[in-house]
Amino acid sequence: MDQIFISGIAGGSAGIITDFIFFPIETIKTRIQASNNKIDYFKTAAKVNKYKGFLSQITVSFPSAFIFFSTYDTSKKYGCSHMLAGALGEFVTNIFRNPFEVVKNQMQVGLDANVRDTLRSIYYGQGFRGFYAGFTTIILREIPFSAIQFPIYENMKIHFGNDDFGDHALNGAVAGGTAAFLTTPCDVVKSKLMTQRNQFYDSLRGCIKSIYETEGILGFFRAAHIRTMQISCI
Repeated sequence: MDQIFISGIAGGSAGIITDFIFFPIETIKTRIQASNNKIDYFKTAAKVNKYKGFLSQITVSFPSAFIFFSTYDTSKKYGCSHMLAGALGEFVTNIFRNPFEVVKNQMQVGLDANVRDTLRSIYYGQGFRGFYAGFTTIILREIPFSAIQFPIYENMKIHFGNDDFGDHALNGAVAGGTAAFLTTPCDVVKSKLMTQRNQFYDSLRGCIKSIYETEGILGFFRAAHIRTMQISCI
C-alpha cells in the first residue's frame, strides 16, 4: 500500500510540473486541432493568453496523475498485465478528468473570458452531459495510448537498460512519442468535440466524417509533431 501511495504522490507531483512547463505548447496544439472549415482558432485566439485554462488543468493535474498511477500499480499488484493496468488507469482517471478537460479546451481557444462564463456556457448549452463531451474519444485515445506506451517502455527497460537518468529519459521519450503519434487522430477528434458550441458536429461519427471530407487523412494528424514532441519530453 505504501508503494502505491508513493507512486501516486510521485506521479501527481510530476504531473503538476510538466503541465506548467508545457501548457503553452499544449494550448497551441489544441487551437490548431480544434480549428475547422468555419473558424481558425490559431488566428482568432492568437492574442489570448496561452495559459488560459491553466486553472482547470492545475486543479485536475495532481489528482488525475495520482488516480492513474495508483490504479496502475494496484492493477499490476493483482496480476494485470502492463497493458491492461494502463488501460484501467486511464479509464478510471478520465471519469474524473473529462469535465475539467472540456473547460480547459474551451478556454484555450478563447471562447470565454473566465472559468465561470465557460461553466455557464457549457451547462446552459448542453446540460451536465456537456461536461462529458468527447468522453468516448478521450477513452479511445488514452486506452490505446497506454496500451502502446507501457509495453514499449517496459520492454525497452529490459533490452536497453534503465540504470540511470539517461536510460529512463530515452525509454520514456521513445515509448511516449510513439504512442502520441499513433493516437493523434483520436486527439484531433477529441479537441474538436470538446470545443464545439451550437452542435457544429452532431456526433462522434459526424465529426470524423467532417474531418475526412474537408481535410482528408492528413486532417486527423493536425499538430501531430507538436503532440509527439510534447509527450516525448514529458
